[in-house]
Amino acid sequence: MNTIRNLTSIAVTGVIAVLVAGCGPTALPVHAEVEWEGTNTGKFEDDPRVQIVRDYVVQKYAADNSFNYSDPALAQTATDATALSIARATASFIRQSPVDSATLWEGPPSFTVTDVVQRERQEQMFEVRVCQRLAPRWTLAVGDTFEEGKIQERDGAYRIEEEHFVEREYWLWDSPDGWRVDGGGESTQECEPTDDFAVGTYTTPPDIDLLREATPDMVIGPDGKRVDD
Repeated sequence: MNTIRNLTSIAVTGVIAVLVAGCGPTALPVHAEVEWEGTNTGKFEDDPRVQIVRDYVVQKYAADNSFNYSDPALAQTATDATALSIARATASFIRQSPVDSATLWEGPPSFTVTDVVQRERQEQMFEVRVCQRLAPRWTLAVGDTFEEGKIQERDGAYRIEEEHFVEREYWLWDSPDGWRVDGGGESTQECEPTDDFAVGTYTTPPDIDLLREATPDMVIGPDGKRVDD
């Protein structure tokens, strides 16, 4: 009888151990709801590749605010490789804080589209070229910006508000599941918007305290697991 009881106890313990081992880190919720002011205009706005980029920036910067890159909405706009790369970068920035720092955003960037072109010798890859300005952001490392902007300090955190637009590229891949952002490139080259543009603000503001509380193991990759940077 004791042997049966002991075996049962061992079995229950084993099940608990498996369940605990299968539990990943708790992911913070992603708040990607945006209130828009203004309207995006221009001849490229009806292009599905441009729409994917617009959806992507909303999801990507919302993911930055929660350190959570596993939301299905991000997977519908970006490749896993891109989402994983961003997640690893965030974990690295947190690890180096305050020399470097994670960044929290008040909204997605604003941009006008200047061109959509096929990448050289890559039939399934396109570039969406934009003139972009980042939304106001919060960071512990004021030296993370190369642009001149308005900087405010609050309890050791810095709010940076950009004054200029710069040129940027988003790389689009024609995947079996539709267009996905697969990287991109940015520059310090200033530009002027060619059309009207919308300015977005997340209806749930970023939690600035996260900058001080952040640890690398809070960053969740596209697979729902802790990013092992």
